[in-house]
Amino acid sequence: MEAPPNNIPTEVVKVLAGHGPVSVATFAHEGAAQVHCAPFEDIIHLFVHPGTPTEAALLSSTQLTLSAKGDDGQYQLRMEGRAHAGRPLAGHPLLRALDPWTPEGVRAHRLLAVPFVAEHIEYVRGDPENPVRNAGLTPAGMKRQPRWRTLIDACFSGMARPFSIWVVLWTVLWFGAQGHEFVGRPLGVSFALTAGLGLLGGVRIFALAQGFLAWRKHKASAKDAGCLVDGLMSPREARIIAAILVTLGSVSQAIIGLIWGEQLFWMVFLFSGVWLCGPAWFAHLLLGRPEPQR
Repeated sequence: MEAPPNNIPTEVVKVLAGHGPVSVATFAHEGAAQVHCAPFEDIIHLFVHPGTPTEAALLSSTQLTLSAKGDDGQYQLRMEGRAHAGRPLAGHPLLRALDPWTPEGVRAHRLLAVPFVAEHIEYVRGDPENPVRNAGLTPAGMKRQPRWRTLIDACFSGMARPFSIWVVLWTVLWFGAQGHEFVGRPLGVSFALTAGLGLLGGVRIFALAQGFLAWRKHKASAKDAGCLVDGLMSPREARIIAAILVTLGSVSQAIIGLIWGEQLFWMVFLFSGVWLCGPAWFAHLLLGRPEPQR
């Protein structure tokens, strides 16, 4: 996960450094958890125990809220942003930097390092009767791209990108070459694009979800998980989107076979490239090529 180097104000980092455990609330789980954190100016690393509701919630949704309040009421802090379910602290590339911040008496193999990127900060400080309030988007929040852009980039990343371009070109050129006498040409173009892109994008985003789960276990690299490593999508969301896309693609493929025959059915399937990309992605994950540990 990456964030701008000065994403969090220095004063806020100092407050968190001396605060102790912070309150963490996730979108997919009611209630808050108290966790220790390692505050840095780009990313805040949360230390979560495996098997807790917080970990389960982050596998379903990446939305997270972090809160901290001073005992004497001198400050109140609330940050909203994105996080993913993290990976074991033991073997983590930043283990040496994170270890001093871990809870006392808890070994690294019993903790998950959950990175949190703040996208909105609300910070109130000073006299409770006359507080000074600062609130607004962080640099990471201002740079976050729209949801639809994230989805398209995820579905057609890696080998899927050139194949998606090929699907569009082949479909337009082939149906254009059939002439106006071809029965249902505009409808055929729509179904062919939906079938090819739906199957290709659905299988690709499902492979990213599996790659993220393998990356959490140090069995794959961050590139195999795509945007899921950046906390832009959870594995559960990716699987739901994959199921929708594959369903749309399969239904469109079936309609093509029923209306235009078996020949066009197999042409659309073969030129989609999913028969080649799908096995290649999953074979790559089965080989297990993790990032080198430092």
